[in-house]
Amino acid sequence: MTNDGYVGVQWALDGHGVLMRAQWDVARYMRSGRLIQVLPNFNTPNADIYAVYREQPHTTARMTLLLNFLSRSFDNLNPGSNITVSADW
Repeated sequence: MTNDGYVGVQWALDGHGVLMRAQWDVARYMRSGRLIQVLPNFNTPNADIYAVYREQPHTTARMTLLLNFLSRSFDNLNPGSNITVSADW
């Protein structure tokens, strides 16, 4: 057990046990075959990811582009995930 995700992934890559990490964190290793899924029917809890930025009267175009880019990037790593981008205060 570790509180450092990077270290945990490295341990798994070195063959030191089973790892539970977010799909987007290990997708490249699974695609390459360096890691394999051992419990395909086990669903891990959803992880919330927040983009925190300074509140303004209106979201700038640049911020909207960034949020949409991040949303698409995470969805590409984990197709079919339920990713929502919102600016609720």
